[in-house]
Amino acid sequence: MEKTIKMENGVFVTETNRVFMSTKLAYALGHIFNDLAAAMWFSYTLIYLQKVALMEPIMAGTLLLLGQIVDAFTTPIFGFLVDRYCKKKIWHIIGSILVTLSFPMIFGGFANSPSSIITFFYIMSIVIFQIGWAAVQISHLSMIPSLTSSLLGRTELTAIRYSAQVSAAVVVFIVTWIVLPNNGESMVLLDEKDDYKFRNIVIVITGIGLTATTFFHIFLKGNLLENDNQSQNKMNIEESTWLLDGLSGPRRSWFATSILLRVAMLYVASRLFITLATVYLPLYIEETAVGGKQALATVPLVSYLSSFVAALLLKYMNRSCGTKICYLTGALIGILSAAITEFGGSHGIITYSIAILIGAGSSITMVTALSVTAEIIGPRTERSALVYSIVTFLDKVVTGLVVVLIERWRCHQQELCPNYNRDTLAIVCASSMLLGLVTLISVSRCLT
Repeated sequence: MEKTIKMENGVFVTETNRVFMSTKLAYALGHIFNDLAAAMWFSYTLIYLQKVALMEPIMAGTLLLLGQIVDAFTTPIFGFLVDRYCKKKIWHIIGSILVTLSFPMIFGGFANSPSSIITFFYIMSIVIFQIGWAAVQISHLSMIPSLTSSLLGRTELTAIRYSAQVSAAVVVFIVTWIVLPNNGESMVLLDEKDDYKFRNIVIVITGIGLTATTFFHIFLKGNLLENDNQSQNKMNIEESTWLLDGLSGPRRSWFATSILLRVAMLYVASRLFITLATVYLPLYIEETAVGGKQALATVPLVSYLSSFVAALLLKYMNRSCGTKICYLTGALIGILSAAITEFGGSHGIITYSIAILIGAGSSITMVTALSVTAEIIGPRTERSALVYSIVTFLDKVVTGLVVVLIERWRCHQQELCPNYNRDTLAIVCASSMLLGLVTLISVSRCLT
């Protein structure tokens, strides 16, 4: 076992089991299938259900909301199960099997079936898919504290994981753009005859996801995640680096709960920014009509690439600046993107600048929020899955409610609100980052 003494953010800690590059790359593959499925789910489920499966908008929206609810409430359940029963890789396999069996069914081409059968298939497929997705997400996140006790090491693993997520989204975008009509037709011209195209997209995505998952289980050694290894890490890390040291009894319990909730809100703010920007950036592009249909492809791609680069650079930023400065930087970039969106005008250079800022801001705040979560776990990795599940549970509930409220208040008369999507994008980006800054201030004393 490799053991070194090093300084992290002004504190000397003992680092054990340095994570090798092969392990980092293997770990990055573990959430690829989930990321591919999530990109497809958030980007194309509504349009598929309405245009191809010919569902009423209210039914399509209800099914999407059902998925979010199932995901939210199964997340803490798996947080408990992953910590208490079986190995993390076992839960990862179980979740991957459920996703494999259910995800293709969502885009399986039931457009010509009776409506009652359609509803049954979609409800069952979505429920199983979200259960499996939650199992993979929580088991994979909980592996980070087990693989390394170093805060910088955990930040690096989180950044690599996020880079893989962005790469998966780009893959989905490219595959979809190739398979769907791209000869001057727009997405609104899709109909039930295009069901086989979505089916082909999902088959390709599922194949890529299964391949990544297989390599993940082959190359990530299970012994790195076992309790014996975790116990050794606890013995060798400086106890003073844990946030709750020095407290006991009710005060310790209250402080732990308070910190966990505030860190959860830090994560919620980051997820709100990413999710809402992902939803409303294409609508903003369509509303401004800058760059035509090509912009619908190139602007999100630029945003993804910016996010990818920022995630790779975050490792070096964290070493020199620390967690608080990193999140502050990301939040300010997000607020700047909102200001330019609202007041920058409708120009091609402005649109691409907004995309770059959104990508960089979302990447920095998201990775940093997950790193803060790993920081509050400290060496007590036996409850890591439960901590991650609580944080992500709040994210899914709050994000789902915000999206529903925004759509409920949507202006349907364009002449009365010609810049509705621009204003919405600016407001949601600024609001989510301001929430993140307020939360950062409240929790800053507990961070490095």
